[in-house]
Amino acid sequence: MLSNDAPERPQAAGFSGGSAGGGSRNIDGSVIDQIKHRVDIVEVVGRHVELKRAGGALFKGLCPFHTERSPSFTVTPSRQSYHCFGCGAHGDAVQFLMEMEGMSFRETIEDMAQAAGVAIPAPDPHAPVVRRPPPDVKKAMHLAMAIAADRYSGELAGALDLIRARPDAAGFQADSARYVHSKRGIHKTTIDRFRIGLAPEGWGTLKELDWPRETFAPGQHDAATTLAAVDLIRVREEREGGAAPAAAPPPAASVRKPFGFPNATRAASLAPATAQTIAAPPAQPASYYDTFRARLIFPVRDTAGKIVAFGGRRLIEDSSGAKYLNSSETPIFHKSHVLYGLFEAREAIRKAKRVHVVEGYMDVVMLAQYGVENAVASMGTAMTESQLQTLLRFTECVIFVFDGDAAGQKAARKAAETVLPLVRATHDIRILTLPDGQDPDDYVRTHGRDAFDQLVEASAKSLSFFLRDQLLEECGGAKSPEQRARFQQRFQQILKLMTADQTLAREYWKMFQQALTGDEARPAPPGAAGSNSFQSFGYRRPAVTTPARAPVLTAAESSIVAKLRDAVRAAPEVALQVRDEIVGLLDLDDPAELRLQKDMDALDEALPPQRAAEGSPEWLLARDALLSHAELFEIHRRQQVRAELQAQRASGEISTADYIRELRELG
Repeated sequence: MLSNDAPERPQAAGFSGGSAGGGSRNIDGSVIDQIKHRVDIVEVVGRHVELKRAGGALFKGLCPFHTERSPSFTVTPSRQSYHCFGCGAHGDAVQFLMEMEGMSFRETIEDMAQAAGVAIPAPDPHAPVVRRPPPDVKKAMHLAMAIAADRYSGELAGALDLIRARPDAAGFQADSARYVHSKRGIHKTTIDRFRIGLAPEGWGTLKELDWPRETFAPGQHDAATTLAAVDLIRVREEREGGAAPAAAPPPAASVRKPFGFPNATRAASLAPATAQTIAAPPAQPASYYDTFRARLIFPVRDTAGKIVAFGGRRLIEDSSGAKYLNSSETPIFHKSHVLYGLFEAREAIRKAKRVHVVEGYMDVVMLAQYGVENAVASMGTAMTESQLQTLLRFTECVIFVFDGDAAGQKAARKAAETVLPLVRATHDIRILTLPDGQDPDDYVRTHGRDAFDQLVEASAKSLSFFLRDQLLEECGGAKSPEQRARFQQRFQQILKLMTADQTLAREYWKMFQQALTGDEARPAPPGAAGSNSFQSFGYRRPAVTTPARAPVLTAAESSIVAKLRDAVRAAPEVALQVRDEIVGLLDLDDPAELRLQKDMDALDEALPPQRAAEGSPEWLLARDALLSHAELFEIHRRQQVRAELQAQRASGEISTADYIRELRELG
């Protein structure tokens, strides 16, 4: 589990204001629309992708989100959108910049507004504000992190070379290399993929580097201020547990924080930035020491691939420092918004259409080494709203994997309740707790990738069933009146958390009530008859044994109608477009399909007087959900057609040649 033994640090002063949050609630939708209308998506994407006109008003290029040899990434100026037919990435200029630059929604909008010459009204004065550095200072910070990562990487490479040349070598460097190579079995390709490094034992290793002037803060003559601002070094009085060098620290009143912040206690560090006062310059230069010493280093990257923080695993077991040490909050790192390994896993997540959320750095690293490349770790003890929203930009299937101990069970329950306020019917959230005493690192090394995949398929519970079973276990069942009363009290508390999708909340209520009566329909185990990929979305494809159909809607058809009805309130244009595409698949001579068309036509009556702004998080969520369900619906129909063709072939109505030809045309 990732932990941090250092108190949060105050943000640097003198930065332009702006929330680091992922929402747009403080920016009026009309302002966002105005900004988007002034932005040319071809110019925005063209900064990162070499685009070529592909006929008409369409541009193509190599997708920046996955590796490909022939271009499948398209940009359509008329719709101000992009789409990759290879990995499925799609969105508008805001979405593209969020992923390429690793910024929050508000940060992206503010940068676009500045470029477009659009003024953004002042945010709600009661909203939390995180100060942002000017572009040149931010660039210096990212450069400092990259140089430090190279230093750590070089140290580990040197240690591994040492034990290859001298297997009997002694000392910290040799012992660290043996820990990486022999004890943990981390391969070189894995080390390179995650840029894993080694922080030496010394207290002033980073000061020995020849820092370029680009890393100097404005008005400074060295890089110390920048390094302190990104928590690569700390003022000596803030030292981590253990003895510091013998030099006495300067008087507390004279020590200055990076970028003008005075020395402060933890209580003062939590005060608003506007309340800070600038102390007088110190009588003598501040003395610093390296934040990370004698640790295995895991660089943390944002979605744009820039290193924004480090995590360090202690290598000297008798040290008084914490086992894991993370960078503190800095102007470029907000741990509640970042997921370790997401940059490396993006392509695999899109390809697998799912993501595994684990608890530790080594879990992510070893899962990737054994072929499970779509794993990430949260930068804390539990998933935050911002982290979950980030993951849902890449996939709607999120599988939480927890250690098989009491702490893992507790973390699983906490994660389940954290996601409840955000969960919608379009999401596929699952919880998996490993066998007792094992974590993902142990399990995949012992049993391999195939066994891990099988365990996920067989044992990962959907969020609804996980919560139901947890409540039944906590209450000792639902047999006695006392147990049933406790169960009802607990599930009422859960329902209060479900604010994003009231339709889904009602379904949860039905399931909990069924648990009380004892007649709930439990899900078929994976691999059993009738089990298929649609189960995770709350419905199963009915078995089709003959071409004839009953004049009622199937579960899949009812589901897509419900999703369209919900989405039409947020993004009516998208919902109706998907509706029209589905209607084109219907056979109106079939009574059931005619009824389905009527239900879809009735969506016109549900158009809201107000709708979400195009490109807003609500609009993007509705669009992505509908596209996913439309794809599922089409797959569902193709499976029905295949079943009908099989029945016709078995009864002799069509020849084998016609059967094969129809299957080829079906795709």
